[in-house]
Amino acid sequence: MTKIRYIRRVFVKLFCFVFFGVCSMILAAILFPLMHCIAGFSDTKFKKIARKFNHQYFKIFVKIAEILGGIRLTVKNKESLNNLRSKVVIANHPSLFDVVILFSLIPNANCIVKGELIQNKFISLIIKNLYIPNNIPFEEQLEMAKASMSEGNNLIIFPEGTRSKPGEPWEFKKGAARFALYAQNDVIPIFFGGNEKIGLRKHDKLLQFHPTERYLYNLKVLPTISIKEYENIPITKSATKLTHKMKEILEKELLN
Repeated sequence: MTKIRYIRRVFVKLFCFVFFGVCSMILAAILFPLMHCIAGFSDTKFKKIARKFNHQYFKIFVKIAEILGGIRLTVKNKESLNNLRSKVVIANHPSLFDVVILFSLIPNANCIVKGELIQNKFISLIIKNLYIPNNIPFEEQLEMAKASMSEGNNLIIFPEGTRSKPGEPWEFKKGAARFALYAQNDVIPIFFGGNEKIGLRKHDKLLQFHPTERYLYNLKVLPTISIKEYENIPITKSATKLTHKMKEILEKELLN
């Protein structure tokens, strides 16, 4: 029975990857041009429509993964995300599904993504149209993020910059703090808890899966970090202090 469960869960995982890839190609090749037409070729209106559509798409994707038995998702303090606008959303980053789950929870979300993903034919057009690649000059990233948040969008960013390495301490970069301070927007920390995401972690193999159970995603939306106390501090020092605060808050949940 254990072997059967393993095979079924790996199949669900592979199905989710294929489903995501195929749907992303359909979205970019067919639905995006249609949305441009509906928006009257207005870039602002298009992005608004596309973000709402993406949110629903990711919600459906997560629900399918739950129904098929691949994951189980719980979110504590989920009501804190209702009507969320112009915030920097940070989180620890244990697995490949983290960003998908956050997009399913936050309707008007923007994101800093790896620049090399533009080379991925499945999602390149989605990234070019909606999100901010990290391979452009950082000053441009700051301006793009600030402009997006001024329209009410929320910026999702993982302070580690990449998925956590199993068994190693977190290393937070200052980028997330810089975005919040530059745009003068508060920070919403979200903690990803649950079991070990074997098969979705950095450097894991495709056919790996948790040996005894489905992936458990126990999220907790934490109290807002106000940036007011950092307003009159030089940017280098304030970014360091805010980064330390982010790490301290999320690590405290890790130890609970």
